[in-house]
Amino acid sequence: MSDTTSTVMPSTEPIISVQNVSFGYKRNATVLEGVSFDVPQGQSLAILGYNGAGKTTLLHIITGLLRPKTDRAVINANLVPSMRDVFQMNDQSCMAAELTVRENIRFRAMLLGKTLDTEHIDDEPMIRAFQLNDHLDKKVSELSSGLRKRAGLAAGLIFDPHVIMLDEPTNAIDPLTRRLMTDLMKQLKAVGRTVLTVTHDLEYCWQVADRAIVLDDKHLARDIVISDFHDYREFEEAATLGKENRTVDFGLGASRR
Repeated sequence: MSDTTSTVMPSTEPIISVQNVSFGYKRNATVLEGVSFDVPQGQSLAILGYNGAGKTTLLHIITGLLRPKTDRAVINANLVPSMRDVFQMNDQSCMAAELTVRENIRFRAMLLGKTLDTEHIDDEPMIRAFQLNDHLDKKVSELSSGLRKRAGLAAGLIFDPHVIMLDEPTNAIDPLTRRLMTDLMKQLKAVGRTVLTVTHDLEYCWQVADRAIVLDDKHLARDIVISDFHDYREFEEAATLGKENRTVDFGLGASRR
């Protein structure tokens, strides 16, 4: 974390509130129905569910990129006065592919109205931690998927946002990047940042999350606190839906003509 990162004191108000949200991309087909939950300030929340369950859609509704059909999802303006304090990173790292890492950081600073000497960011703790010093002047398109993830996180978190939303952060990364990301999430929790993570990675969720919600069949199917489970296997059982389909016949045993 940056040497200038401030610790956020917890509030009794939720920092995010999702209230009876329904949404569909087509008029007569819904993706989410009646989803409601609050997120306390400083909580690390994992959003789980199968492909197509509406996890990324839910993140986009919270940030205002999509408008729900019913009710609303809000970020508490008393705790987050500006959307500049919200950082969202998708699976593509949210960086311009044809710009260098340094140029991306400079562009983000301009958008956020921040002052940052991007010509001398090599010694920034976030840059050092993610081992990006030798990659700052490479185009993002030239980086491996793991390095793109590291660069995307550094480019956003160097500006110390108070709400962090990540979409599948552990997809296609190497063990070193995974360890760095795990350590980072633990430190973000320690300084009171609020983190929402869409993920299929239950082991990562077990390591870094305080709580998990599970979306299934358009609804919020489960809302669980990680510390309530004695071990990972017990958590995995609770977080995985559809176990009635454990044995599936793919027809490979029969002789075929």
